Amino acid sequence: MKLVIFHDYLSQKGGGEKLVLELARELNADIITSRLDEKIVREMGFETSNIIELPRIKLFEPISSMLSFLFCDFSKKYNFFIFSGSNTLFASKKHKPNLYYCHDIPRGILSPLVKMNFKNISKIISNSFFTKKNLKQFSGFDSKVIYPPINCSSFSFSKSKGYWLSVSRIYPRKRIELQSDAFRLLPEKKLIIVGEAIDQSSNSVYKKSLIKNKPSNVSFLDGLNKKELVHFYSECEGFIATSKNEPFGMSVAEALASGKAVVCVDEGGFKETVSDGATGFLVKADANALAGAVVKVSKTPEKYKNACIKRAEEFDSGFFIKKIEAEIKPITRTFNRLKN
Repeated sequence: MKLVIFHDYLSQKGGGEKLVLELARELNADIITSRLDEKIVREMGFETSNIIELPRIKLFEPISSMLSFLFCDFSKKYNFFIFSGSNTLFASKKHKPNLYYCHDIPRGILSPLVKMNFKNISKIISNSFFTKKNLKQFSGFDSKVIYPPINCSSFSFSKSKGYWLSVSRIYPRKRIELQSDAFRLLPEKKLIIVGEAIDQSSNSVYKKSLIKNKPSNVSFLDGLNKKELVHFYSECEGFIATSKNEPFGMSVAEALASGKAVVCVDEGGFKETVSDGATGFLVKADANALAGAVVKVSKTPEKYKNACIKRAEEFDSGFFIKKIEAEIKPITRTFNRLKN
């Protein structure tokens, strides 16, 4: 079977991008995207030879991306299609049988048009029960939950070097200012925030504002490759995440795979990955609450190691691939039966 995965953009480092690249590698599939940054893909530890970048239409994003997918036609080249992102759904009418992996509900000006394309999807998979619920409310369509994959063998535990870690794309929904405010209350602690602003001017302004107003014990890093990032995970004291209603949180799962406790807000998909008191703490989106949880973990950070690693193993990529393959087979059989 020749498979291809459609994904909106491969020009940023994020959980959705990692999932698509991992899935393509394991399924021996190609990837079609409307924007490709080969340097970023390689920094995440993947090759680019199986990636097709669609011709760019000179209009504002995301309209340009939407039209690129709408007008493309690979229906004769492949015999199964996986969609990831939201703009890709504009290609779903031509490309069947198919499966849609939903990372988050569609947002923005195109979301009403995106919604119209759900009728073209054979099967919908959500990355969490939180996303499943939101998607049902948004589209009226039900979905099955298969958590995103992490390659647990890529991560390891090392003795803490005393710093806390945050890994996230930098834009307002991630509420990075809460992390700075929490560590402003903990001047004896150090926080390293690894992440890049997504390429919109408002997000660049947001990051500049964060850097300008941060306390001296908070620092920002970007441009790390996979090996460097794994090293930072392994030697941190703990991990902090503050995204508003995060659908899942790949970086949280990666921290757990490194044996590190996670302090995060009690919202969204975080509630499905972090076990309060066992693998970290779920707290209110409040600087004082976050700081208090950081102090708790810092007293004995190593005591969370085994529970964190055990929890992360539930998201291992081997399980994910088997579950996706199990969904593809009946879709193909049903489509072929109806076609004939």
